[in-house]
Order: sequence, then C-alpha cells, then structure tokens
Amino acid sequence: MKKLADFGMIRQVPMKRKKDMMQTANAIIIQPVKDEMSGKYPVKESKRCPAIKTTTSFLKQIIKNNKRKAVAQFSNVDNPLKNSLKQANFVAHWVPGIFSNLVGSFYEEAETIQEFWKVIKQCNRVVDYPSNKRAFTGKQEKEIGTKAFKEFAMKMKSRVNMHKGQFAYFNGIVNKLMNELYFDADFMDNLN
Repeated sequence: MKKLADFGMIRQVPMKRKKDMMQTANAIIIQPVKDEMSGKYPVKESKRCPAIKTTTSFLKQIIKNNKRKAVAQFSNVDNPLKNSLKQANFVAHWVPGIFSNLVGSFYEEAETIQEFWKVIKQCNRVVDYPSNKRAFTGKQEKEIGTKAFKEFAMKMKSRVNMHKGQFAYFNGIVNKLMNELYFDADFMDNLN
C-alpha cells in the first residue's frame, strides 16, 4: 500500500468514528492515471485486431478447389426438398387420421393437433389398475375426440371466453363427455 501511495496511484484518508472519534480503517481513493505522452506519438490501430472482433472467418484456412464445398453450395440452391422438409409440419403417428384431419382444418401446427389428442388420452382414466384397463377403447376415444372437438369448434365460433386457455377448455369438454358416455350403455356396447 505504501508503494502505491508513493507512486501516486492511491491516496489514503484517515477516518474516525462519529461516536467516540477514535481512528478506524482508512479510506483508500484510487487516483486517476496521469497522461505522460510528451513527445510520443499514439500507436495506429490495426483493422484486424483480435481484441476488437474475433470471428471464425479470420481463423479458417482458405482452401482453393474444394469440390465438396462447391457441390454442397449448388445442391442447396437446386434442391427444394430440403427447404420443404424444414417447412413441413407432420402430425405424429399416434394421433388418429380422422382426428388430425378434423383438427387440422382449424389448426395448422402439428404440435397443437398432438396436444389436443394428448388431452383426450389423459382424460381416459385407468379403471382396473392390475390389468391397466382404461375406461374407453381406441374407437371410443376417436368418437369422443371428434364429438368434443366439434363442440369446441362451435364454442370457438361463438367466441366463448376461455379464462385458462384453449386446452383447459377442451379438457373440460372431454371430461364432461367421458363422464356422460361412461354410464351410457348403448355407447359402451356399440363401439367395443
């Protein structure tokens, strides 16, 4: 600390307590740097200084006559299949075609269609745990799903206020339908 004070880099100020006016720790003030550039010219800045901006293009080697690179560049231009695959929006295989066609006429994104089907699957409760038997079969799930989504579409067109979101509202419709149809003997017997 004494050497820094001798060089003029810091300055120590003695401090005293307000209560008993006894000395406490000194306050250290860092002094600004003095500009001693007499007779010296500033160094010119280079345009390619790595400290300013380092990009990978400066670090890469330039290789001429790279045939693979040229072929790759031209294949992207001529191949619209790659671009269309990036834009393609496929629904997962576990969503039934009937349901995805119905929901797909209202929603374009595959994630949204899959999320609606997940709501139906989660509402179909397990009835018998040892055998892992669910309340409804696959055909019955499809039937309930189409009925529920048709009702949901009617509610959307009438601009019903959905406080907790569209999936929560759809969940309520599916739960209500499943509770009604579970005790309907005709429905349970016909689609088994």
